[in-house]
Amino acid sequence: MFKKSNYKYKIIYNNYQFYESAALIGFIRNQMTEGYYLCGMIGEFCNILKLCYAKTKSSKSCAIFHKRLDEQIDTEIENMKNEGVKIICQNNLYIIFEVDSDEVGETKLEIAEKKQTNLLSVPIKKSIVFISVLLVLSVIGLILKILLIENGNLHINILSLVICLALIINFLFYFTGDMHDIIFGMGTRTDGKIYFSTRTKFKDMLFHIGDIFKFGILLGSICISVAILLIANDGVIAIDVLKMWLICFIGGYASRLRYQRSYIYLLLIEVLLVTLG
Repeated sequence: MFKKSNYKYKIIYNNYQFYESAALIGFIRNQMTEGYYLCGMIGEFCNILKLCYAKTKSSKSCAIFHKRLDEQIDTEIENMKNEGVKIICQNNLYIIFEVDSDEVGETKLEIAEKKQTNLLSVPIKKSIVFISVLLVLSVIGLILKILLIENGNLHINILSLVICLALIINFLFYFTGDMHDIIFGMGTRTDGKIYFSTRTKFKDMLFHIGDIFKFGILLGSICISVAILLIANDGVIAIDVLKMWLICFIGGYASRLRYQRSYIYLLLIEVLLVTLG
């Protein structure tokens, strides 16, 4: 997690995954114990968090709810609104309440939080099978691309091959971080599902690298695509480039809707590129 801070506030880039909701709540609560409180967020998925420093502010905690995830959770959100519980911030997908940090017991709030965590956790067996299938298809597709790289336009084929390799490497940064925390007991398993209530520094570092690498892939591929279009000045090549980006856009957008911006979309885009590109 990248931070930039000064005397009064700090801006935090949030790259927690949907199954790390409990870890994100824990992070914000820890910030509150240090004298910071959440005062804003930017992005539909809380990409940027703004925390303000208030040394004299009484100790508080927070509860993050995903809207339209479950009827019981939506009901609890409305009940808290009606009861006048303070809303720190909200958008179309999330709402964050401020609650007393000394609240304990099996309250309706805690029940709703547990249900949300269970709904957002990852089914272990299904995930292993799904990722394994994607990786096998990726390897087979890459081998075929290498063997057939001279068929068609060489520049387009090389660009597509490089992007596919980069997406797999990018995926492995995130996947390795998750596997590291699972091995070291950071993942909580319940009823065949897993979620993370905290995150190690090693995983945090790998996720940072993954984010930077992802931005580099996007920027580099855009620049190379524009260069190919300018140098080639060919309508067929232009169609091939646009087709490649259309596949990336559709695959990325669709998978983000289904997998809530999880890094799995990197592997899905790669498979679509090697099969349809």
